[in-house]
Amino acid sequence: MKTAPNNTHSHKTPISILVFDWVVACSILILSSPIWVVKVAFLACSKHPIFETLFIHSGGKEVAIRTFSQGRFSTLPLLFSVLKGQVGLLGTSFEYAVFEPSHANQRPGILSVEQMQRRMGITHINTNPNTVPTFGLFGYVSNIFKCLISKLVVVSTQLNYPKQFNLLGVDIDNNTMDESIELLIHSSQSTSTKQFAFVNADCLNIAASDSNYRDTVNQCDQVFADGSGIRIACQLHHIGLKDNVNGTDMLPLLCEKASLIGIKLFFLGGKGNTADEAAANLTAQYPNLEIVGCHHGYLTDENEQQVIEQINQSGAHILLVGMGAPKQEAWIRQHKSALRVGVAVGVGGLFDFFANNVSRAPIAVRQVGMEWVWRLAQEPTRMWKRYVVGNPLFIARVLKQKRLSHASIEQAPTNIATNLGQVNNQHKRRWYFFGIKCGQFAKRTFDIVAASILLILLAPLFLLTALCIRVESKGAIFFSQTRSGRNNQPFTMWKFRSMYIDAEERLEKIKKNNEMQGGVIFKMKKDPRITTIGKLIRKASIDELPQLWNVLIGDMSLVGPRPALPNEVSQYQLSDRRRLGVKPGITCIWQVSGRSDIPFDKQVELDIDYIYKQSLKEDISLLLKTIPAVLLARGAY
Repeated sequence: MKTAPNNTHSHKTPISILVFDWVVACSILILSSPIWVVKVAFLACSKHPIFETLFIHSGGKEVAIRTFSQGRFSTLPLLFSVLKGQVGLLGTSFEYAVFEPSHANQRPGILSVEQMQRRMGITHINTNPNTVPTFGLFGYVSNIFKCLISKLVVVSTQLNYPKQFNLLGVDIDNNTMDESIELLIHSSQSTSTKQFAFVNADCLNIAASDSNYRDTVNQCDQVFADGSGIRIACQLHHIGLKDNVNGTDMLPLLCEKASLIGIKLFFLGGKGNTADEAAANLTAQYPNLEIVGCHHGYLTDENEQQVIEQINQSGAHILLVGMGAPKQEAWIRQHKSALRVGVAVGVGGLFDFFANNVSRAPIAVRQVGMEWVWRLAQEPTRMWKRYVVGNPLFIARVLKQKRLSHASIEQAPTNIATNLGQVNNQHKRRWYFFGIKCGQFAKRTFDIVAASILLILLAPLFLLTALCIRVESKGAIFFSQTRSGRNNQPFTMWKFRSMYIDAEERLEKIKKNNEMQGGVIFKMKKDPRITTIGKLIRKASIDELPQLWNVLIGDMSLVGPRPALPNEVSQYQLSDRRRLGVKPGITCIWQVSGRSDIPFDKQVELDIDYIYKQSLKEDISLLLKTIPAVLLARGAY
């Protein structure tokens, strides 16, 4: 028996939010109408369906939503679900109907605070994002803006998620926050001291110019990625960063875990009583937490050994050292062999936050990766160089590293160069096939537009021709015949009937009089099966005009090799079958170069020539050449 999740509550969306959603959705639909036209036309011309239907949970029931089946702007059709009230611009993450819902009574959204926090690597922050109606229209709109800003800060690309990556010479481990905390807890029981470090953009700037610090960090057991600067740098290198593993978010989670299983902590660093105040605040929050010692970070040669002895006698499992980079990492490395703790971590100015000396940026600021702006506003005199100068310098160094890495691969040994060549070839192939797809789209669009216009303009000629055929000979006005299309797929081709209704029965009697060289195609200049009006419409190629319908429905193109009969294809040599590789057409090169006067093997050569050089420009050129060929009736019989 299914039970409803206990963390959901039924929320009625305020009318102000519904109106806002409706107005914005209508506006976007109007502004995006050109994209809709191109997108629908492109998918209609491809083998993919235009829309994909998905079933999700919304407001306690299952609803069907639609998206485009392929490519960019695939979520545009969701705006219609917004208009219906099934989906909001902002809401909970989509939960598909095949799974048990975790917040079934709430409305999902195209944008989601959960997704935003996942994108920024701060899913460990509990902001209770599922209570959309509780923060009113202003909060609703502000959260939409935050989601959009986070999309600009972290652009989705095809990312790899390696276990470790290198930025500016530092090897950084790619962990989630939970994995990092579990690693610290597990390592705290080690008999020898393991060193860990946090690195942010400022740390990497230091590492770029200080080889000793860089070597020290690279010798740590794990290096945690801290800050949105690292995330942006990873994006530039197409690396997916799992989480923003910063010490300020980690410490409360670590303390909570440590308080449950009896892990003891020692705080070393900060000014005066900063470490003591931070410890007092944390133990007030986690009563079972054991912080077994605190000491400021201003050590001298006289008291350094005493502090180390104090740490060792405290029984601490985890030592947090807040002296600032690179001093703290160098101190841990220098005294690691003398310390009897399982874990030693450099935490920078962490104690200042928990001693309330420095305020933490609001969650809204952290959600869009702008916590550095808050720090700069608080301490502009001390922080301007780190952020105003350091951040652009960091990005410039990352871009330089990216450029040099490509250059070094090009100058690398043969096997690496070969791999790069393979990658480049893959890119070239992608662009080549992308060009083919664009050409196919342009060709199909041109076919649809031109065939539609011609069918309308030639409607009087169609009526006159039909009347003439019916007056001279009883039977159907149109003649349908199975032809071989692209890849030898059969389709029904339409023509005006130009022969007597028993033409197929008469064919066996006159096959010996075939005048077409090669024997594959049957042609006679004075074919007795052709009616008087049939000779006229054949001479003027009017009999081919109904094939505009085949063009419109996609069986044929305006330009392409003429569609062959299945019995003719059965006589093809292997090389002749190359002409079946594209969609057949009403006209092509040999139709404007002599038509039936050209032998079959030469027709194949001309068709293959067209296949290799086909383009929209070539198609238009052949269509223009078809006009005089039809008027002069060269080779038409």
